[in-house]
Amino acid sequence: MKNYKEIIMITILLCVMLTFSSCATDNTVATADIKLTTENIALLETANVAKETKANNTSINSADKKVMTIDVPADTPIADDDGKYPGSEDRRDVNRKVVTFGNYFQDASGSAKKPLEWIVLDEKEGYSLLLTKDVIYSMGWVRNGKESLTWAETDLRKWLDEDFYNAAFSEAEKNNMALFNATQPQNPRYTTPAGEATVDYVSLLSYQELIKYMPTEYERKTKPTAYAIANGNYVNTDGDSAWWLRSPGPKSNIPEHLATWGNLGARTHYVDDYIIGVRPAIWVASESLK
Repeated sequence: MKNYKEIIMITILLCVMLTFSSCATDNTVATADIKLTTENIALLETANVAKETKANNTSINSADKKVMTIDVPADTPIADDDGKYPGSEDRRDVNRKVVTFGNYFQDASGSAKKPLEWIVLDEKEGYSLLLTKDVIYSMGWVRNGKESLTWAETDLRKWLDEDFYNAAFSEAEKNNMALFNATQPQNPRYTTPAGEATVDYVSLLSYQELIKYMPTEYERKTKPTAYAIANGNYVNTDGDSAWWLRSPGPKSNIPEHLATWGNLGARTHYVDDYIIGVRPAIWVASESLK
């Protein structure tokens, strides 16, 4: 009788253990299902955000810095298919003030930084608008692909605001810089959408700004640094370089640029064309310049 009771107790105990094991397994599966579903939702949400907003469309907090805007005339000349307009071929010697500010790679190996030289394009409200004297780098608006996009969405804009900005300027120099209000007026040569305006630490000139400050081909010609050439920058037989503007070109994947001879680009260079050079533009407190 005793053995019989023991058998019954053991049987009941086994049933309880099996039931508990089954429930635990079901809970584990259910938990895994819930986790997987949550992860999928997160992935979908991330994908939707990425689809709606380009990753490179960075936003800069302008609350604690001066924001400078370039005023351009409404009647900017329209260049023809060869990138020329009346007066653009005039040779005029321009005695630009040259200043040094920041340090960046200029040798072919990119092993050492040297003081950057800039030409002064404008001075107002205690700040100077500077453009690098030389082409200092070479890359496309984007690193890969020929997709249609606007300046706000480009890899080059992100490179200027992050890589170049942090590599070229000390904290003290950054404190003396104003933000660049990069307006996006329509390029009068084309009907291509210009996109939204951006506020940046560093930018490029627009079509209108170029003609305002550098109306002739002669004064737009520039040499590249050895570092720019090492990164693929093309130079002509005189050693001059082509360089990008931030304005759109004939199509959304063909930006506006300056040809090596100083005329506005007449050839097709897509957004991923790395042979076109970069001439950054910045606003700096005039009293900090030397």
